[in-house]
Amino acid sequence: MRLLASGASVRGPAHFLDGSPNQDAFCVSGLTGGWCIAVADGLGSRPLSHLGSRKAVQLFRQLAHQQRGIAHESVAHNLRDAWLTHFGERYRLHETTCLWARVNDQGHGVAGQVGDGLLLVRSQGVFRIVTDARQGFGNQTTTLAQAAEADCSLTFALCQAGDGVLLMTDGISDDLIPEQLEPFFDAIYQRQLSSSKRRMRQWLTRELHGWSTPRHGDDKTIAGIFRTD
Repeated sequence: MRLLASGASVRGPAHFLDGSPNQDAFCVSGLTGGWCIAVADGLGSRPLSHLGSRKAVQLFRQLAHQQRGIAHESVAHNLRDAWLTHFGERYRLHETTCLWARVNDQGHGVAGQVGDGLLLVRSQGVFRIVTDARQGFGNQTTTLAQAAEADCSLTFALCQAGDGVLLMTDGISDDLIPEQLEPFFDAIYQRQLSSSKRRMRQWLTRELHGWSTPRHGDDKTIAGIFRTD
């Protein structure tokens, strides 16, 4: 069985123009034949959210390496607790969303999401949109600090070529309609088939910089794991 993973993040043109940092972050890390990935989107209303998103994906990578057998329902809580411990009483300055996934060398995986963004899975050839429809106002989202109150998680298996898991922040997901999601997933997978991790990241980065949709000003981040044989 062959698993490939990659990801990329770009600062949105709006942040480039006003000199703001990329508030998104991501990680892609190998796990003894498997992979772990995460993407996070710092809240624009928080002055240090770019640091909060970076720490979220770093902490998930650490937890994935340390606790590979942990139940999927506990990942969000453990990640939240580690994140809150790091920032302490100043956590509100750093608030962020987070999506994550981990797949072992047998293709068994766990994934979850707190806040906005999009989590897509194909398992046994069946495509699934895991993310619930957004509730409330467009500028409201659950944050990692609230993970005990609202989070979604699942287990899955990558059983055949083309199965995979794809994470993205809302700078991408808000521009995709439901009918586009499976073709979008397939396009990423087909490109991954012929690309190394470095070349895939370069291609994704070019595609995100060239994003030509109404919300082009937002930061954009994506990461995925795919089974290729």
